[in-house]
Amino acid sequence: MGTRKFVQSVAVALIVGLMSIGADAGAPAKPKKKGEKAPLPPPANIEDIHVKGIWTRAARKGENAYIFLTVRNDSESAVRLKGGEVNVAKRVRIVQFKKHGPMLRPVMVGPVPAEGHEVFHFEPGVAALELQELTRDLHKGDMLPIVIAFARAGEIETEVEIDSRSAVRYPDPPEKLEDKKKAH
Repeated sequence: MGTRKFVQSVAVALIVGLMSIGADAGAPAKPKKKGEKAPLPPPANIEDIHVKGIWTRAARKGENAYIFLTVRNDSESAVRLKGGEVNVAKRVRIVQFKKHGPMLRPVMVGPVPAEGHEVFHFEPGVAALELQELTRDLHKGDMLPIVIAFARAGEIETEVEIDSRSAVRYPDPPEKLEDKKKAH
């Protein structure tokens, strides 16, 4: 009879243990020890990231050019734009424009985050992808292939429209609630 009680108590302990594991299955992971970081949330799907309004100004070989664009993140998770690749520049880096006296100067920054359901504008005077040391001229009307890379989400292949050397564009204003109601 002692063996039977022992087996029953082991079975009960096993069931209670399994139930407690199942109770935490949907809960967010917590750090185990002080100073230990919680695991990262799942990455966003690249299908939920949209890039639009991509353009740059015409430039000459050896100069730097700046790509402006809008990133819309329709996922629940944050994404980070970490850079891009083009075949007409030695390097591509993310820059933010800082005022230096009367001029704006590009300053390299790290990956740019876009929270879930957020839109981020890379626009003149704010931020851009800088193409350093162009290997050929960029002419108005041409299209430039680019691969835009997002940390943990993947890459988007698209094209950049090349505008005039003095072009200035701004993102479309956000839709007003009244405009949305009229459309439906």
